[in-house]
Amino acid sequence: MTNDTARPKIQPATLALLLATFFWGCGFTWAKAGGENVNMLAGLPNGAPLGPVWLLSIRFLIAGLLWLIIFPASRRGWTWKSVARAAAAGSFLTAGLVTQHLGLDRGSEAVIAFLTSLTILFVPLLMTIVLRRPPPAVLWIGVLLAMLGVWMMTGASSGHFGLGEVLGVVCAVLFSMHLISVNTILGNDSPARMAAGQFLAVGVLTLMICLLLPHGAASLAPTRAFQLISSPGVSLNLALMIVFVTIGAFGLQTFFQPYIDPTRAALLYLVEPIFAALYPWIFHGKGLTPIATTGAAIILLANALVEILQSRRNVGRTVDPGEGAAIVD
Repeated sequence: MTNDTARPKIQPATLALLLATFFWGCGFTWAKAGGENVNMLAGLPNGAPLGPVWLLSIRFLIAGLLWLIIFPASRRGWTWKSVARAAAAGSFLTAGLVTQHLGLDRGSEAVIAFLTSLTILFVPLLMTIVLRRPPPAVLWIGVLLAMLGVWMMTGASSGHFGLGEVLGVVCAVLFSMHLISVNTILGNDSPARMAAGQFLAVGVLTLMICLLLPHGAASLAPTRAFQLISSPGVSLNLALMIVFVTIGAFGLQTFFQPYIDPTRAALLYLVEPIFAALYPWIFHGKGLTPIATTGAAIILLANALVEILQSRRNVGRTVDPGEGAAIVD
């Protein structure tokens, strides 16, 4: 696919990724509630790793199978290179998701979402140091503004930084690796295949982790697994995550992110913690503090500013071949 055909897709891709962030933001509450219910039904305390890992395994395995059924293109054209690409990106995603969900059991949805947003710092650093591909200067303006917004939203000045917060930072590094892999690895294959491959890779890897956890093997036995899935506290949250957070959000990311610079994508994803904070505020009355609200406004300002500056920068500009383009074989 040439860059001439890719360039018009940047604006729809931006809107698609914003929709994905909305689904991800809502998913923090669903994941936390679902994991806690699994642990409760298994007779384990809150914070036990079984709940979130079990939920990830069932969620991604079902999502992968549904994707293969719904999209015939995902079943065609598989090669060993395709398997390797899906496995590599899926491994980064698995590591990030497991760390994030363990953090969710030890902290609030909003704080973990905010710390996950440190991808805005780690993505350009990794792009510069590892890949030798520093992002455009205009994006660094947004990065610096967004870092200020994230710092204010996390309440970093309060000095509270426990295990949940540490896991939130670690998952930001892992998600940064996954975000870059979407462009550098998945951008060279069919999005339909790569979405299915990623889902199944995450499902299988988390299944293996689950088997090693206390009560893990018993919770995956068919009868017990059905009892857990059919429980009201698990079934609704699981269904919402499969449809909106996994098939919806990760599907949109796999299809559309390769058209956008990874640092720009990370900046767009900073809207996610705002949605993560709004959802519990609307449904559970958990509001943001004034300083956190100001931080959210700064994040939105950073995105708007970069969008305006990039639009002006691209007017009358000849784009280098391959910039922002997805390559599909």
